[in-house]
Amino acid sequence: MGSLLGAWADEPVERFDGYHSFAANDGSPVELSCAMARSGAEVRLLFEPLDTRQAHEAGHRFVERLNKILGIDVSRFHLVADLFPGSPSAGSFSMLCSAALRVGGTPLFKVYVNPAVGEPRPHQVIGEAMSRLGLSAQWAFVAEHLRDGLGSLEQEIALFALDLGDSPEARVKIYLRHSGCGAEQVERVARLAQDHQPDLFAKILDRLYGAPVDRLVKAPMTCLSFLGNHREPASVTLYCPLDPNISDDAEASTRVVDLLEMSGIAPEPFGALATAISGADLAGGRRLSWVSYKQPADPVVTVYAGLDGSARAS
Repeated sequence: MGSLLGAWADEPVERFDGYHSFAANDGSPVELSCAMARSGAEVRLLFEPLDTRQAHEAGHRFVERLNKILGIDVSRFHLVADLFPGSPSAGSFSMLCSAALRVGGTPLFKVYVNPAVGEPRPHQVIGEAMSRLGLSAQWAFVAEHLRDGLGSLEQEIALFALDLGDSPEARVKIYLRHSGCGAEQVERVARLAQDHQPDLFAKILDRLYGAPVDRLVKAPMTCLSFLGNHREPASVTLYCPLDPNISDDAEASTRVVDLLEMSGIAPEPFGALATAISGADLAGGRRLSWVSYKQPADPVVTVYAGLDGSARAS
């Protein structure tokens, strides 16, 4: 990974003390996550490449290194790259990258871009990106069903993402943030996906927070994933912020364990992971930042964590 990330990955962590990245809640340019299923676990890294002063330029360089060093097909990224310029406002971002690490295989690499950077409105940018990727019908389906709220705070277009490579399983993803609304608005989005299970996300939100969703300090998100030529999203993922909505990592761990057990996933590996991330005194840490849930038929629960844990919300 070092040759792919660039020279910045070898720099002392202290170098980034004055830089606040969108990648992790605490401002770190790297976020660790672990996806847990009944069959096992997978470690992932989300990061903001910083080998140049312009993070957007660094992200593009990283994608080109993937093509040059690993031979990964990045042609889909080239189709839409010019739609996402590199001048984000303070506290935002232009481009993030991630790697899902696989034992004995090449990682799955992804790019995340910010549709709110630049002049066109986010829904216009996403509409053009989906068109260039041959997904106009899929975007029309989403826009029609969410026409009353798409782009509002209740259904804010937050991120656009691509799996890199030429696999038929490579996805296109749209992330929506749900601020100041109840679980019914989250369910409204979830119903668009082929794998939607009625009221499941509302149940998860209630179990995690035990309070109305519209009162959360930091709002949940959903992600619609598009695969192949299917008009409807193939799947939907629910993203629930732990920090700052939950007081500390001890309480967050208790609620993650409850979600794992509800999903039929053994919680013991997560217990070891939480201790490795936050130390023995979980009540003194705030590194656990998000938990996500997808695929009701074979659930995947993913936990996300920053490096520092100073709890600066992003």
